[in-house]
Amino acid sequence: MRKQPRQRRSRRMVDALIDATAQCITQYGVDGTTTPRIAECAGVSVGSLYQYFSDKDALFEALGEKLAHDVARALKRLPLPESANLHDLVGGAIRFGFEMLNSREGLFLELIRNWHRLPTARVADVLQGHFLELARLYFIKHHQKYPIEDLQVRMFIVANSTLFTMVRQVSQDEGLLRQEDVAEGLTNMIVGYLGGETGPSR
Repeated sequence: MRKQPRQRRSRRMVDALIDATAQCITQYGVDGTTTPRIAECAGVSVGSLYQYFSDKDALFEALGEKLAHDVARALKRLPLPESANLHDLVGGAIRFGFEMLNSREGLFLELIRNWHRLPTARVADVLQGHFLELARLYFIKHHQKYPIEDLQVRMFIVANSTLFTMVRQVSQDEGLLRQEDVAEGLTNMIVGYLGGETGPSR
């Protein structure tokens, strides 16, 4: 940002610009989102926009920070029952991921489709960090059952391959594969890779 908003009115305007960026991406896509469109959607002048953001890339970055914060808060609300086994935990995380990709009228999906040219690393880092911490806590507690020495490597592979598969499934036009089937297949693959028993809990 060119400068930080200090007054309540300017903070509200900056928030409106970030929200308008999300709306424009949803409506016009990343390529069709422009600073004039963002300003119009936010109800402010382009000049006011440029007081705080140098270009649309700066707004994309601010939106990424906001989404990372929103995702982190949602992750903290995920239920983690003590009795849950590995299959239940992995399946719950994957279903949460699908819900997120399908939320916000396709905003997350459009951002991920263009991840290579957008500052989306912050959101990915939040997700990866959260799941690494969950995995660390779970496998410390169940070390005798799952003596995994290269946990960080395995979780990196799991997180990235799972996200790619989920994005591909959500992006398909024909709906050839049911989301629930993909979620169950991913769950079994991950649990098997981590040394657990596949299939739903009995």
